[in-house]
Amino acid sequence: MRKRAVWLYGLVSLCLLLLTVRIIDITAKEYSAAGSENHKKTIEISSTRGKIYDRNLEPLVDCEEKLIAAFTPSVKSKQILSRLLGEERANEIIESKHPYVTEVKEEVNDENIKTFHVPIRYPSSAVACHLVGYVNERSGNGASGIERGYNDFLKEKSGTLSVSFSVDATGSVLQGLQKTINDENYNSNAGVVLTIDRRIQRIAETALEKSSIKSGCAIVMHVQNGEILALASVPKYNRNNIGNELEKKNSPLSNKALPAYSVGSVFKSVVAAYALECGIGEETEFDCPGSITVGDTVFSCYHSKAHKKQTMAQALQNSCNIYFIKLIEKLDTDGLLMFCRSIGLSHETKIAEGVTGEKGCLPNEDSLRLPGERANFSFGQGKLLISPLQMLGVYHALATGYYVRPTVIFGFSNEEKLVKKETAQDKKRVLSGSTVKRVRKLLSSVVEKGNAEKAKSALVSLAGKTGTAQSGIFDGKREICRTWFSGFFPAVNPHYVVVVLNEDGKGGSVDCAPVFKEICENIARLG
Repeated sequence: MRKRAVWLYGLVSLCLLLLTVRIIDITAKEYSAAGSENHKKTIEISSTRGKIYDRNLEPLVDCEEKLIAAFTPSVKSKQILSRLLGEERANEIIESKHPYVTEVKEEVNDENIKTFHVPIRYPSSAVACHLVGYVNERSGNGASGIERGYNDFLKEKSGTLSVSFSVDATGSVLQGLQKTINDENYNSNAGVVLTIDRRIQRIAETALEKSSIKSGCAIVMHVQNGEILALASVPKYNRNNIGNELEKKNSPLSNKALPAYSVGSVFKSVVAAYALECGIGEETEFDCPGSITVGDTVFSCYHSKAHKKQTMAQALQNSCNIYFIKLIEKLDTDGLLMFCRSIGLSHETKIAEGVTGEKGCLPNEDSLRLPGERANFSFGQGKLLISPLQMLGVYHALATGYYVRPTVIFGFSNEEKLVKKETAQDKKRVLSGSTVKRVRKLLSSVVEKGNAEKAKSALVSLAGKTGTAQSGIFDGKREICRTWFSGFFPAVNPHYVVVVLNEDGKGGSVDCAPVFKEICENIARLG
């Protein structure tokens, strides 16, 4: 019994000894690791997040670089430090003996200085600022546009670049020891690929910036699949100083392609197309005396000009309100409203996560029973509100006979390879082929013979319609007008649809038609 107790006591003692040795070993390693960490100072050089590309995998962010230098304070490098930072700052860094990182203007590398090329997320030369959006500096999350809509994906692809220095207990750099560069998924090429073509985007932005349009937009879409090639909004804004943009005139942070506006005569093309589809020919004539009384309201053409007898082509060329007031009386307005809904009106236009155009406003069937409401609707006034994105879909339907919802998402990339392409948009036929041919001819005649002569081009055949609409918004005694030009080219076999809006213009033929022409001609020059 006693021998068993001794044996058991010895076994327990051995176990306790082994446990004590293990604890000492673990503690020693932890202290060693902690000591090692305590003798390192890590400074972040730069951080990145997922890329945003155009359709050709050209970057729309991180497309320029700056230089960041990491300094190991040393008297040996004083001359270089003085040249880069000034003598006073160089002396401060050397005396502090602490590692230092800052932006510099030139690349220098020696034993105590390492220069890094790091991307600038939003350089001043970048395009599509409203569509791409920006990141909130405090939260690190996307605050608008694609940055916001695809924030989780872009954050998942984030990375950091840092440098670790060996330091003593006071934080002073230990001379003669190498710096360690830490790359944690830094500057990965994975990202979101947009349908935007950077060349066409720049064409649209340049045309707007050169024009008289201070607040508005221009959008370009390919007719084949509804892919938006350019979405430009003015005024542009500085994404590196958002606070400074908030109080500026014309709301620069607002993407002018998304709100719904009054539209005016660009809508006459819709009424004309529906009339043709219903069997009313373009040779149909109505007399325009310059003004007409409908119910208790007098409706006039511009300056009450009497156009006299007009065919549909002439009425579009002259933008005759009276013709369309009389034309709508021949139409089933319930059917016209159904046609409008089939081409995207009264529905939101979601072109990407986080980027959605307003649904606007269509009058309802009951309101169009009222003669005055019906007259206003015939030439795009009254309750009617349409966003530029919706107008893009409308003129795509007029140009092709199909409605397709516009999109800006092409797919996603992984290390410069397209790994997922979005499903092609479904097309829905809304007009017959014969109607489409006649609409193309009618809208071509507006440019060639009508009041859209400032859109006429010797380089490429263009088709479209001007619009000038009362907004009901006043700047003092002056009512603000929304002006438009919407169309497509080439006129006979369209490849592109283009919409131009001015939030506060004189007339669609004056301020939007020249922008439309410049965009179309410069796209044609790309070949």
